[in-house]
Amino acid sequence: MSVPFHVKFRRELKVIVGESLRHFSPKLSSDIINPHKIKHILIIRINYRIGNMLFTTPLIQQLQEAFPYSRIDVLIGAPFTKNLFTGFENVENIYDFPRALLKHPVELFQYVKQLRSKKYDVVLNLNGNSSSDRLATLLAKSTYKVAFCNDTTFTPVNRCVEREDLEVNHEALKPLELMKIFNISPNYDLKLSIALSEKELQWGRDELLKLTDNKGVKVFAIFRNARFDKLIDDEYWQNLIESLKKRDEKITIIDILSPDVPVKLSNEVLEYSQKDLRKLAAFMANLDAFICGDTGPMHLASASGVPTIALFKTTAPTLYGTLKERDISLEIKNKSAQSVAVEILNHLKL
Repeated sequence: MSVPFHVKFRRELKVIVGESLRHFSPKLSSDIINPHKIKHILIIRINYRIGNMLFTTPLIQQLQEAFPYSRIDVLIGAPFTKNLFTGFENVENIYDFPRALLKHPVELFQYVKQLRSKKYDVVLNLNGNSSSDRLATLLAKSTYKVAFCNDTTFTPVNRCVEREDLEVNHEALKPLELMKIFNISPNYDLKLSIALSEKELQWGRDELLKLTDNKGVKVFAIFRNARFDKLIDDEYWQNLIESLKKRDEKITIIDILSPDVPVKLSNEVLEYSQKDLRKLAAFMANLDAFICGDTGPMHLASASGVPTIALFKTTAPTLYGTLKERDISLEIKNKSAQSVAVEILNHLKL
């Protein structure tokens, strides 16, 4: 499907405006910021997708390690993703920016007033190409404002970091390079996390046991939804499940449902749904494996700690694949469901 004219026009206009305004950018410096002066941090990543929100968590983890007594505020997009950050000890406030605010000037004014009411030591803008992120960075009060160096558009920061680790391609690891502004080496061993508590994990164990009623089975969950051409058809899923169970009859399959996929695949699988992302992650954490396409719940599963198998149909996993040692990203184009089942079980050593 071709890109609509209005979308193309908006993109072109954004480029033209950005190039025009870049001449008004503050004078940028790459001078190191004294880490001892950092007590209150604002991270800006206004986005509405689960995966992109979770991609901020490696940076949050390293900031907590580097500044254990700091307070971290996070400015995000969708309200339903706020609780992804509540497990981090240093995260104090999570502000969401619903798209609907743009249609309500009074509420928008109050939002801006709240943003301007605090003074930060440093603001970290994780996406310098985002108009909303740049505007929020401009409005926020802070001694230092940091982003990646960008000479193609208006950048309202006074410190910038040149991307040097170009071999680090994954979108969750790129923000770690901003740590260099504090003269701290990025820790690329950090992975996605939502810092589930033991109480949350126990809730997930109890929830799973209620559903399966059997402690002796191996429980895999699948998630069938994905955007556009990333969607894997139900016939492929059915063949994959049959192949897995044929090779190991002790495997029980749970179909994770969503508003877009409200009905389970078949009578041979169990079903589960949960709107609360932390509760869903706690449930996932107690599975033996989670299998899905290239979609947000893939990253939520990986953040929970469950071995995550991501099936990439049309896209490559270089930028958005799974990261943890027990995870695997499989490109399934031209692969049969039977051969993919073998790869999954070999990876899981089952």
